[in-house]
Amino acid sequence: MKRFLTLTTLAAASFAAHAAGTSLTQTDFAFTGVNINTTVGGWSFVTFVDVAAGTTIYFTDTNVLQVSSASDVFSTTPEIFWSWTAATDVAAGTSVALRGTGVSGQYTAKSGAAGGMANGTVTNLTGGGSNISSSGDILYAFQAASYATNYQPSAITFLGAISNRGTYTSADNPTAVTGLSGIQLREYKVGTTATRYTQFAAQVTTNDTPFSSMAELKTALASGANWTNITASNTTPIVSDVLAVTAVPEPESYALMLAGLAVVGGMARRRPRA
Repeated sequence: MKRFLTLTTLAAASFAAHAAGTSLTQTDFAFTGVNINTTVGGWSFVTFVDVAAGTTIYFTDTNVLQVSSASDVFSTTPEIFWSWTAATDVAAGTSVALRGTGVSGQYTAKSGAAGGMANGTVTNLTGGGSNISSSGDILYAFQAASYATNYQPSAITFLGAISNRGTYTSADNPTAVTGLSGIQLREYKVGTTATRYTQFAAQVTTNDTPFSSMAELKTALASGANWTNITASNTTPIVSDVLAVTAVPEPESYALMLAGLAVVGGMARRRPRA
């Protein structure tokens, strides 16, 4: 009986773990757009794994130091920090858009096809209007156990950065400390011209056929030819869409649950009848 209860508990724990917020790694995430318009702009991102309801991702345009100290990775002059917390699950390959509300620094979130449905809460954690600069800035995405204006390097996981800076200084470097590269670091400045908008072309219209795999999506994201850029100030909306077919659940995500349920079922069949 004890073994039966233990296995039941393991199965239940596996269900609970799946329902909890998702911890992402750098290769699970990529930005898919940004419009630096301070009132009706916004940004979007995609994850390559399923994201569970309750997952929180933080965003900031605060500079990341080129060489971090043991106690901080961000500049001691913080800018704006935001958090997005998913209200419902987001399938892998689905972009999420944080769209300006018309009030500087305030955003609402949508995820899914055809422009998306409302999903989650976006909180301006430091208050004030958006100050993402059209002449050159970097927006970072990261996860941490809780919100702070600074973190020890071991307490933060950088997920992605999107930059129209062009060149970096010792006060801001999206590679040296963060470890970001490839599609996790999107650089979109057009020549020497300030670029105010970029969006992955596959989600601009929201009517495109999704990519058949995450690998195809990642390859497309890596090509600058697949992005739409606008240098002038504009109100082009950032949208969400389904960019790739839903991934088959990772075996390790369900291995414990399935094994536990299988053994529980087997033991139940072998139990003597009263």
